Order: sequence, then C-alpha cells, then structure tokens
Amino acid sequence: MSSLLKVNSELKAKVETFREQITSEAEHLVASFFPKKLLELDHFLKEPIFNVTDLKEIHSEIKCKVPEPILFTNSHDGIDMNSRKRKLEEDVPSGNWQGEMMKCNAKLVDLIERVKPEIRTLIEKCNTVKMWVQLLIPRIEDGNNFGVSIQVILHDMILKNIEKIKIPRSSNSEALY
Repeated sequence: MSSLLKVNSELKAKVETFREQITSEAEHLVASFFPKKLLELDHFLKEPIFNVTDLKEIHSEIKCKVPEPILFTNSHDGIDMNSRKRKLEEDVPSGNWQGEMMKCNAKLVDLIERVKPEIRTLIEKCNTVKMWVQLLIPRIEDGNNFGVSIQVILHDMILKNIEKIKIPRSSNSEALY
C-alpha cells in the first residue's frame, strides 16, 4: 500500500549538501557568533545613548498647528438649526493641512537606525538555527509504530490507574451535595 518515493540522486546530493551547510553554519552560530554578539550587545546597551534615566533627555517639542475643537450642542433654544448647521460646516477644517510637516525626534531616529540592523541580523541568524533544529528532527517513516506505541502506553497507564482517576484520594464530593 505504501510506495517509496524515488528521488533523483543528484537532487538528493544537493539536499544533503544544503543540510551539511546549514548544520555547519548553525553550529558556528551557536558556538561562536551568539556569544560574541551577546557581549557586543551588552556593550552596546551600556553606551550613554541607551542609558537614559530622564525621558526629558529624548523628548522633542511637537510644533504643529492644532485645529480648534468642533463643538456640537443638542440645545433647542429656538435658534434656526439650518443656520447653525451651515455655520458649523464652515468652521470644519478641510483636512488639507497647509502648515509645516511634523519633524521626527532625531534622538529616537538615531536609536532606531542603530538597533534595526542588529535586529535584522539576529532574525536571519535565528532563522538559520531554526532550520537546523527542524533538520535535526528525525523523519517519521511510513509503517513505523510510533503513534501506536504511544497509544498502547497511554492505554496501559489509564487502565492501571482507573480507580485513582474515578475516585481521587481526597474526595470532597460528599461536602458538595
């Protein structure tokens, strides 16, 4: 019923080469790169730009025009509602801000520009290690009894402990009724 998959020997060799390449790279990452990067990032975090005790040091003023709030009232004091509606519509800003653009916080942009490449590098390296771990997981071949053996073990454990499961040692069921 089960058929064996025939893979071209040339492709099989390429896959094995890829597997060996990932393995050697991941072993280098775990043994050498990550410890060095850890020390480098620790030194990086001790720099003055990252040790901000007072957030006012990285605060920057926001200089932009803020429109006046639109006030709506629900009062019925005899004023013509149509004229009031027209007046409110005239006061509504158009949404096109002709003022100046908001400037970025230069200190935060500096921090982001220094941290972003580190994050990108670490994500790539972690993906390599993740691939390596996935390649280390053994294949589950067709016809093995892996699932069956787990079911047989669980079944035995349940049968041997069925009384303990049905009636726990400290049964307080009498107090519940």
